[in-house]
Amino acid sequence: MAKRHFKGYFETYLVGDESFTVEIRLSPYRRTTSLSLRKSGFVCNAPSRLPKDKIDSFIVSSIPKILSKVKKKPEPIEGDDVYIFGVKTHIEGFSSFNKEKRNRLLEKELLPYVTEMTKEYSAIMGIKETYEVKVRDCRSVYGINHRKTLSITYSLNLVHYDKHIIDSVIVHELTHHFVYGHTEKFYKILLGVAPDYRLSRKKLINHIYA
Repeated sequence: MAKRHFKGYFETYLVGDESFTVEIRLSPYRRTTSLSLRKSGFVCNAPSRLPKDKIDSFIVSSIPKILSKVKKKPEPIEGDDVYIFGVKTHIEGFSSFNKEKRNRLLEKELLPYVTEMTKEYSAIMGIKETYEVKVRDCRSVYGINHRKTLSITYSLNLVHYDKHIIDSVIVHELTHHFVYGHTEKFYKILLGVAPDYRLSRKKLINHIYA
């Protein structure tokens, strides 16, 4: 096995009000510079010929970017406080409810809304068939269009998001009535009805409820 040829040292950097110790590994065979956050801390890999001030500048500018990506995502439920349609709502005793009771309560909020809006957007999009609407405790998807049975299943998790974000999921699923895959034609139809879909999708993925 070939030996790893690099020199290493540790350097501490002040970023904002916090200090971070970074392990710096220099290799004569490396052409690019990278910074990663591991269990042991920050590790920077850089070419040995790169001046130290360039390495320092790269690290200082990269640390905030990495921290923003690993920042803890907000929780939709914290004790008795629950995000309902993008609004943090206090529900007395919610934290003591079992999962079944919680889901029943949340479904009672979500199902009428997605049912109504699925009908409304179906009319806007010229869909004559009537879709049956269901809500399930799905974690891997936000919605599924079962075209053969004319039914759409929405994730119960949607109840935490602003209604505008929920609408983008509804339009997304109804677009599958016309186009099965996520093709150029699919997005042309989708964006024609929900022009800010990509912004809503970004909020959905990043758990921005309001």
